[in-house]
Amino acid sequence: MAESPETVGNGGGTSSEAAPSEGATAQAGIVHAKPVILKDRYLIDLNAPLPGLDTPSANAFSVSDRKNIGKKMFALACTPGLPIRYKIISSLMSNSPRGVMPIVDFAVAPWPPLRQSTMIVLYEQPMGGRLTDTFTNNDLKISEHDISQLIISPLVSALGDFGVHNISHRSIRPKNMFFMDEDRTEVVMGDCVTVPPGFDQPILFETIERGMASPGGRGEGSIADDIYALGVAIVFFILRGNPVGGMSDEALLRSKIEQGSYATLCGKMRIPVSLIEALRGMLSDDAKERWDVELLSRWLDGQRRTPIQKKPAAKVDKPFIFEGVSHQSPRTLAYAFTGKVDEAAKAIRDPELINWLRRSVHSPELSAMVAEAAGMAQVFQDKPQGSDDYIVTKVSLVFDPGGPIRYKGFFFMPDAYGTAMAVELLLQGNAQAPAEVLVHDIAGVWFAEQNKYDAQVIAIDARFRQMKKLIQDNNMGFGIERVLYELNPELPCQSPLIKEDYVIYIDDLLPALDAAANRVDAKAKPMDRHIAAFVITHFDQDISPHLAALSSPDEEKKLIGMLSLLAFLQWHLKMESLFGLSSWLGGLLGPAINTYSSRSTRREIEREIPKLVRKGSLPELFDSIDNVEKRKEDMEKFTKAKEEFKEAENEIQEIEGKGGELAAKSELTGKKIAAMCSIMISMIVITLLLLFSAW
Repeated sequence: MAESPETVGNGGGTSSEAAPSEGATAQAGIVHAKPVILKDRYLIDLNAPLPGLDTPSANAFSVSDRKNIGKKMFALACTPGLPIRYKIISSLMSNSPRGVMPIVDFAVAPWPPLRQSTMIVLYEQPMGGRLTDTFTNNDLKISEHDISQLIISPLVSALGDFGVHNISHRSIRPKNMFFMDEDRTEVVMGDCVTVPPGFDQPILFETIERGMASPGGRGEGSIADDIYALGVAIVFFILRGNPVGGMSDEALLRSKIEQGSYATLCGKMRIPVSLIEALRGMLSDDAKERWDVELLSRWLDGQRRTPIQKKPAAKVDKPFIFEGVSHQSPRTLAYAFTGKVDEAAKAIRDPELINWLRRSVHSPELSAMVAEAAGMAQVFQDKPQGSDDYIVTKVSLVFDPGGPIRYKGFFFMPDAYGTAMAVELLLQGNAQAPAEVLVHDIAGVWFAEQNKYDAQVIAIDARFRQMKKLIQDNNMGFGIERVLYELNPELPCQSPLIKEDYVIYIDDLLPALDAAANRVDAKAKPMDRHIAAFVITHFDQDISPHLAALSSPDEEKKLIGMLSLLAFLQWHLKMESLFGLSSWLGGLLGPAINTYSSRSTRREIEREIPKLVRKGSLPELFDSIDNVEKRKEDMEKFTKAKEEFKEAENEIQEIEGKGGELAAKSELTGKKIAAMCSIMISMIVITLLLLFSAW
């Protein structure tokens, strides 16, 4: 018997459709909390949770509108640090298509359950509940005709509108479908903006390629991925439950690869004849053969096509046994290898794998590529290119070129590197593996296995090359932080100084730092690598001179660079007084003040700083510290003082020199006088002796 979708695991297993995140768990249990006010208009009642509208990553709460009391709405608070789909929010608000739950508004606001600010998205409340409620309540029968007209038709229409705007939903699953009206005649797709694309999706609803990636690394994808997910959801509604309940993620993916998605989901089930054609088209594992919106629309209008027949996977003469599991395809082996790197590296170096590829898979090309990879591991011993992780990643891409890049547990589709990195930072607290992907040119291994003339492949490769240059620059404003914000422009600044303020706009940066002045250590600096990278990514002015100063090895220059950048921001953005930030900076400027040579100038600046701090003007504070005229005057005075000192020193040396000459002359004169005296005395003595002898 099929399981209910209420028990669908991440891979169609036995847990919930997708386990709530830490953020969602933290939002539970609010009792008698004050309402959160959004835009001075919407009141979010934290005492009125709506569990029937929860998502795997956020809890839902009732909302009232001061300007429209009778309108039913609910709020979802995004998980801080998790990239949101800001562009899609804007697109859906300006153009709300049929078949999509309408977004009312969104804004950043303090969120008590998380003890920090976050993005909050408001939706119109679906009054008929989830479609899956009909499974448990058994109060609404959905026939095969109802499935076509009630579910497929409006959702295909919505996907057509998505395609026109070049966006995708990426969160289509039974538990994310609702009846907007109480009569349950209008079906809509639920939230798709509060998490990265595909993040909340169980693997069952993802295509083979994207299902092998980590939740944060599944990528934007396309309408083709949405149509696949819709096909899986239709199977649920036909069978009123999960057709592969109890199957592990790995077993599910292996079955999809070897048998095909349609056979895996529907092979042993009774599917209405009228829906087989459409389901085969929607669940085709070849994206080129998968039905698009146009074909589905024609089918809904009664035009029939020859059903797609799944081409059976090529049979191998004998399976390859890896860790006790039989593999009929190098593609399933690639997925298994990246889960057990040490064992996989041994298998790659073992001639048995090379022989299997040549004799059983009948692929001398793959056999040669694996032999080459094993040989390169010997050549590059003790280097990254010779590591087990690198070799296993390379072989997995050779075996499955269309699959994700898999390196050190960091699995991502090439178009999802940015979101995957952000999620890795959020969950693991470090970006070592994402950084190594760029530094060791792992993406180059992927590119080598692709069609080099494909425009999308070329664009992705160029992007990776650009990011590699950024990460190799260790100056302020660059490095891994710069890559993070370049690829995730809607990600809030992750600096520990202002992380709790959820800063996603450059205009909010200085006010957040101003507020942080009251809660951080006064000795800390209001500038770090995250803030510098955030500014250069979001600010449309040239700040390279400021960053150059910030990257200086001299502490004094760093301080002046920091002050100059923040002052430039306040001036250009026309910010009001920043008393807290001014005071914070004022207490750090001692080394910068000491760069002046004149003691009187230093004392003058020290007397000015308290007055400027009370004005809250960073430009004036900077002007006081690094005023051009003041610097020029100080330099002139210092130069003059050095000249005067030199003149005085020369005089002293001259005086000391003359004194020495006089002493020498005196000594010579003294010697002459002494000699004369000696001669005179001698003559007198001789004369006396002669006189005495004569007597």
